Amino acid sequence: PEAYSFEAEPYYLKVANRRWYLLARSPYYSARNVELNAEDGGSRPKDVYLVYALDRILACEPLEESFVMDESFDIEAYYRGCCGVIHSEEEPVRLLLNAYDHGADYLRTLPIHESQRELPSEVEGVACFELEVCPTYDLYQALLAMGDQIEVLEPQSVREEMYNFAKNLMAYYEPTTEA
Repeated sequence: PEAYSFEAEPYYLKVANRRWYLLARSPYYSARNVELNAEDGGSRPKDVYLVYALDRILACEPLEESFVMDESFDIEAYYRGCCGVIHSEEEPVRLLLNAYDHGADYLRTLPIHESQRELPSEVEGVACFELEVCPTYDLYQALLAMGDQIEVLEPQSVREEMYNFAKNLMAYYEPTTEA
């Protein structure tokens, strides 16, 4: 709710859902992790990367000191299996889904993820798609945006999470009885 200033070392620009984002290394949180690891022997990452929506940045100004970008940082590896701007340390999982009616055409023209491929389907009017993705909030948003046009078949953990979203959504629309 309130603006604040911070230092950031810009690494990459990324667009997702019609919004531009900046992926930047945080000198503050990176140094903090190094200190905390020294104190308690922890295994926190030495470099902390944060994502900022460009349309939420009010002002930006260069500092006197510069930084050296880590040449070993690999943006493709960092976002491997991710559907948006949320990073995941987890390995991507095989996601299998059925698309119904116009949902299949939509997925053919606007894939959820670059790993998406269509599999042969023996059911008339049903298309089957496979993706290698990390189950992040961005993925669930993309799946939920498809409404009743898709059904997640596997993995069971993603199917159960979709069920929980649907159950919560149904609770919002419970019919009310008027007195």
